[in-house]
This record gives sequence, structure tokens and C-alpha cells, in this order.
Amino acid sequence: MTELRILVIEHERGTGPERFGDWLIEAGADLEIRRPHLGEPIPDDLAGYAGLIVLGGASGPCDDAENPWFPQVRDLLRRSAAGEFASFDICLGGEMLAVATSAAIGRRTRPQIGVYQLHVTSAGEADPVFGVLGGGGSAGPNRAGETSAGSDPAAPSFPAVLFHQEQMDLPEGAQLLVTGSDAPVQAFRVGECAWGTQFHPETDAEQIARWLDSDSLPLPEGKTKESIIAEAAAADGELIAVHRRLAHSFVAYLRSSHRLTDHTDHTEEIPAVGEGSRIR
Repeated sequence: MTELRILVIEHERGTGPERFGDWLIEAGADLEIRRPHLGEPIPDDLAGYAGLIVLGGASGPCDDAENPWFPQVRDLLRRSAAGEFASFDICLGGEMLAVATSAAIGRRTRPQIGVYQLHVTSAGEADPVFGVLGGGGSAGPNRAGETSAGSDPAAPSFPAVLFHQEQMDLPEGAQLLVTGSDAPVQAFRVGECAWGTQFHPETDAEQIARWLDSDSLPLPEGKTKESIIAEAAAADGELIAVHRRLAHSFVAYLRSSHRLTDHTDHTEEIPAVGEGSRIR
């Protein structure tokens, strides 16, 4: 099997790929994490990588003075949007993709923190990665007995964790894939293979608790730290089911992409964690 290497950019301590990374590995990927906040260099050339993941963080997408590697990351994301390589960009990463493709970024009066119900758009249902959230996509057809995508407008919806104060507009020409709440751009695709999310597919209640302890953001009206942690814990089973599918779908897209030098059929059983795939 061709080695499927994904470059992962982590902007700050405590914002690693977490269990989304575990699911990428489970699906057959090999993650190479670069931590520029610790002085690790980001490669200019992504030759040899199947894709890129840009993670979240507390900074805004244009806070270059505090994060001098941000311009290089935005340049990589412009290249991804132009089709040079695939990327999956989470929260701050999604905002950086939006900025890199000339979308506006604003700041909310109060952040969105906690579990919110999001909805897959018709474009999302047809998307090669996000289609799995509506029953389609590259990870396989609907399970037997499922309602087909598009037959019920309420069907393609799912819970997700939000933890953000910046809010992005949809880049010109982009496809809106996931919407919901009063921050309507929750996931989008620019060009053929650059995806951005506002929501966090990697996060669980423990990580949220750490973020709440370390971040001075005001809480959404009517919520407390305890209530936010409790709602994340209560939704955890659904969060795992949904976002594991999304991670597998992204790897399936990368494996089927013509950017890989090996175009053989990779429909064999997905390897378990540790069977030839790892985090470096």
C-alpha cells in the first residue's frame, strides 16, 4: 500500500489533532505533525504528502505578529484552493483558508461555545468528503435502511462542537457544505480540494474543559462552564460516530485522488491503529 502521509500544522499547545488524528490513522494515514510554535519548520514543498491539515487555536487568522508562520500557512492554503494539494482546515485553519481566498472575517460580540446542531446543505450532500454526513460521499453508500440523501431536509444534520469568536464569510465561488446556528458558514470547500470548517471534529469534553480553564472568552448567554462540559459529554457518542466517518472520508478521498502515485484498488479492510500508520 502506498504510504499516505498527511502534514499536520499545530499552532499552539493543547490544539493537536486529538481523536480526529486517531481516526485518520485508523483509516490508513500517516500523520507528520509540525509545531511551528515550538520552532519546527513548515515545508514549502508538499511533494510526498497526500494532503494538509491545519488545526485550530486561540489566535485570529491574521495575527501574524504573534505567529510569524501564519503567512506561510495562508500561502499553502491558497495553493490548496488552487488545486495543488488537498487540505482539511479546522476552525482557525478554516478561517485562514477563508482569508487566503479573500473572504471577510468578523468578530462576534459573544463567542459560540458548546454543542450545536448543524445541517448539511445540498452541496454538502454531493461533496466527495462531506457527503458522508448526508449519506453519500467517498466513504461509501448509505447503510441499509437509511433515508437517501436529500429526501428529507431534516435528515442530514449532526451535532458538533463550536469554540470560536471569529466568524467567516463564504469565500467567493466556494461551496457552502454545512450551516447552522447564527454563524452560517460552518464548513465549505474552495476549488476542488480545500475544505474548511468552523466546528471542531477533533474535540471532546476533556479538551473543552482545558480550553475553558485557559481561555478568558465570555461564555454564551445562559451557559456555564459546567453546562458546556456536560452537553459535550452527553453528545459524545454522536460526535464520535459523525466525525470518525468524516475522517475516514477524507482519507478515502486522498487515497482515490490522482495525486497519489499508486492508483491500485485500496478497498481492503481499514487497518487498525498502529498497523503501519503512525503519528510522527
